[in-house]
Amino acid sequence: MRLLEYFIYLILKILSILPQRIQYFLGRFLGIVFYMSFKERREISRWNLKKCFPEKSETEINLILKQSFIRLGESLFEFLNAFWASNKKLEKLIINFNDLKETTNNLDPSKGKLLLFMHTPNLDFVVRAASLFMPVSGMARPQSNKIVDNLFKASRKKFTERIFNPKEILELLNYLKIGKTCLYAPDQDYGYKNSIFVNFFGHKALTVKFPYIAKRRAKCDVYIFSLEKKGFKYEANLEKILLDGADMEKDLRQINYKIEKIISKRPENYLWSHRRFKNRPEGEKSFYPQNLLRRRS
Repeated sequence: MRLLEYFIYLILKILSILPQRIQYFLGRFLGIVFYMSFKERREISRWNLKKCFPEKSETEINLILKQSFIRLGESLFEFLNAFWASNKKLEKLIINFNDLKETTNNLDPSKGKLLLFMHTPNLDFVVRAASLFMPVSGMARPQSNKIVDNLFKASRKKFTERIFNPKEILELLNYLKIGKTCLYAPDQDYGYKNSIFVNFFGHKALTVKFPYIAKRRAKCDVYIFSLEKKGFKYEANLEKILLDGADMEKDLRQINYKIEKIISKRPENYLWSHRRFKNRPEGEKSFYPQNLLRRRS
């Protein structure tokens, strides 16, 4: 297994040093392959797009769908850059780096900061970009594939202070209480236990409670961090979300609304292949048709 890992790392390392334009075209080609090969994920994505953007025509949905898979292909190389590229190289890719760096330098160091981000295809690149502005920690679930899990762990350990697993919520809260910065992605269906139903693109979606809990217990500030791709470069955005920690549904709805606005601006830059609406309120029929539901043995 270790020999196979080293071989895969070597191939990825070689790909990471290719010129950016070559990476770009290889990524786009890979995205087309993904679009043609991953039929079930493609149709889940199509269904989500149609439900979330009912005002768009079939032609518009298909265009966004294809572009989203192309972004998925491009993101492989963004992950490699997140893993191996130097800070100096990445800083040059962010067109507003100096302005945002000045903003983050002036944030209150005594107050914890919860940086929310979204499940975009280039998720690890977004995390790496956030680490350029301030020391960050995060939370990640172990991957089922051991080689992929080891690769992700090796990558994330290089530019984060600490990676928490989902069972270490109290430790993460304590980190926030002492003024640390933690990244957290709240935009998936994590099950009923720690979530409530909140509107998301006009549909009820299980939304994790943690951002509200963090605001209430750690008295931290809550932001949303995102990257917008502009040609071969990126614009980083950090927006404070004014939560009061008093009304859970109100706070979580505000977070979902902010995420909706960012997604709506560039819908192809979101990971639509997840079953975001898989769990439903009691008595409500399935959001997805039978052929798109996970088949259990």
